[in-house]
Amino acid sequence: MTKKTYIHLEDSEAAVLQVASRIYAAYITTMDLTERTNHTALMRKAIDLAIEMAEMTDSLVISDLERR
Repeated sequence: MTKKTYIHLEDSEAAVLQVASRIYAAYITTMDLTERTNHTALMRKAIDLAIEMAEMTDSLVISDLERR
């Protein structure tokens, strides 16, 4: 039987995961991957980039709730 894992992501974490998964998908569809490709490092790179994008967005954009 497969072990189930419970994961609860906050909204901001889920948003970063969505962006990171798109970046990762772009990597794996455009790169010349081999059996030796370090997918964990590639995922880390995608997540780091997604976080950097989120932080930059937060610094450049004022949300509706921040305006109040």
